[in-house]
Amino acid sequence: MTPAVPDNGVVTQVTEVEEKPKRGRETTLDMVRSLGLVMIIVVMIWFFAQPPSSDEQEIRVVDPSADVMAFSSDQPGVPVPTGLPDRWRPTSSTYLAGEQLLRVGYVTPSDTYAEYAAVAGPVVEVRDAYTGDGVLREEVVVDGDAWELYEDADGSLSMVRTYGEITVVVGTLRSSAGLGDLDALVRSLRVG
Repeated sequence: MTPAVPDNGVVTQVTEVEEKPKRGRETTLDMVRSLGLVMIIVVMIWFFAQPPSSDEQEIRVVDPSADVMAFSSDQPGVPVPTGLPDRWRPTSSTYLAGEQLLRVGYVTPSDTYAEYAAVAGPVVEVRDAYTGDGVLREEVVVDGDAWELYEDADGSLSMVRTYGEITVVVGTLRSSAGLGDLDALVRSLRVG
């Protein structure tokens, strides 16, 4: 505040100006208080961000039977998954009649993912699209039928076989199932 100076030059009011303390004179106690406040906030965030005691989500099971029956009536010579044990939980099912496409995804007994896909189209295109441009590893015989085993760049396995104009792929891109699970899924295929 500036003192008022009248025309006669006499100062009528004088106020004392307080000097600000120089920066850098904070004490160790000030720093400890600041860090303590930050730690309280960090601990609160950590506490409220804890995952639940069970991090597993419940699997949503679907019934693929309507899609499988519709596909089987449109494509009577193509085997479809039937009679899998209860531990094979179907989690997705899609049937597109116009595209002649049936896809059924499962969580396997070993808690991996396996998929059945039956698709109309040029064999090479379907195979490459559904195996992730996988590389042919070997031919596998399951119940007397020859299947081609493919492995894509991330190690996912797929088994491929053609029935007329329909290519059946067991495994596909999103599959994390091992060869044993894929073999079990192939063994469940029946002409419907």
